[in-house]
Parts: sequence; structure tokens; C-alpha cells
Amino acid sequence: MAATKKKDGRLGPYQLGRRCKHASAELGHIHEARNVQTGAPALVMMPGPRPTWGAKKSWRVRASFQSAPPFIALEVEQAPATGRLAELANLFTLLLAALEAVGSTPRMRAHLTGSPMGQWVKRPWLGGLVAAGLALLVLAGGLWWGISARPINPPTASPSALDLNGMSDTGLPSTVLIDGQAKGPAGIAYPLPDKPFTSQVRPPCRTNADHVEINGGCWVALERRPPCGEHAEYQGKCYIPVVKPPRPPQSLSP
Repeated sequence: MAATKKKDGRLGPYQLGRRCKHASAELGHIHEARNVQTGAPALVMMPGPRPTWGAKKSWRVRASFQSAPPFIALEVEQAPATGRLAELANLFTLLLAALEAVGSTPRMRAHLTGSPMGQWVKRPWLGGLVAAGLALLVLAGGLWWGISARPINPPTASPSALDLNGMSDTGLPSTVLIDGQAKGPAGIAYPLPDKPFTSQVRPPCRTNADHVEINGGCWVALERRPPCGEHAEYQGKCYIPVVKPPRPPQSLSP
């Protein structure tokens, strides 16, 4: 159920703040926000002018992550009577994608954590959560927009540029090429391959969604400039590949 934004910047229980810039146009608008009832900082995302997503039903959940003793918990405060867990997984994936899209912003980190603004260092648990969420989305047959994701178990060494170009026709998902929990201050960028990845969208690219065609594949340019960290570098810009949506299931077992 879509909530209506009020003139005073309120959206449901949230007071909207600064709108964050990001490179993933399909995610829509991402705002800093604060719960007016509890005062807790929040991240709020809304569909853009041309909506590509929306919650079909209303959920209210709470997630907890504890280090000692270690556990992850999902508490459902409100659920639709006909709700499906696959739908909930899709919504979590959208939030994870939004967090990843603005995760390199020191101001957002300071807003959500209450810490002083400074250099953001991506944590391994964030990459793992994004990868897990994207896996759930693919299994559910949902939407996929080529958001950067990292596998839970990263490779022990960064592949060479030659290896990366050789992967274009191996059938490996492109997330292999943008993985990596940084072992140092920054990741190692890879040159944009001469051919598109097997899982990458081919032209015509969606130019209205800021997709661009390079070497036979569709890419999204990031706002950052080299060094590109774990992303692709091409002619002085940083890019991430746009991935094909998963095929819908052909049949369902009773």
C-alpha cells in the first residue's frame, strides 16, 4: 500500500530529510528520515516518477543482528493474511539494494549510526547480506536491476585483468567480477571486459534508466571516479553491469 507524502515532509511515521544521490535510477528516491514517534534514524525509499517496484501488501517487521551471542532474528509485527514469504524477501532485497546504493556516503553512515562523519569502510557483513538478499530475490522470481553484490565467501585473491576478461564467455555471473571484502583500504578495480558477461543485458539498453552500451553490454555509470574500488573502470569512469532478470518458472509442483 503506497503512502502519500504530506506537504510537511511526513510519510507515515517518518519525517523525511535529505534526498540521497545514487547511481541506481530504478530504486527511486532514497531519503534520510527519522521516526517521529521513537526518534530513531531511518532510511526511506520511494518509487521514482516511473515506478518499477511497489509493495503489493503491507508488512511491518523488525530485524536484529547480534554479535555476542551471535544471532540474526526477524520479528514480524504485522503481516497480510495472504502474504507470501517470497514477497517479503523481495522487499528486503530492495532495502538492501538501497543501503548498498548509498552505503559509501559518510553522511548516511553518520545519520544511521550516530557516528561522526568520516571515511566509510564497507563491512563484510553488508556485502554478505546484499548477496543473500539478491539470492532470495532470484529464487522468488522477482526483479533484478544489476545492483552490486558480493558473495558471502570471497575468493582468496583478486583475479587478474586477463582472467576477468576471460570470464566473459564462461557463464559465470557478473557478481564474481564485483565481489570482494576489501583486505586493505580499497579494493582493486578491474578493466571493463571486451565482451558482455553471460548474465549481462545486451542492447538496446534502457537509456531512460541511465543504462549505457559499452562493448556490447549494458552498464550503469557510478558517480565516483577512479580509483573504482571493486567496480569496473572504463575511460575515466566507474561502472557496474546490468544483469538480466531471472527466467520465470515454467511450472509449479502441486
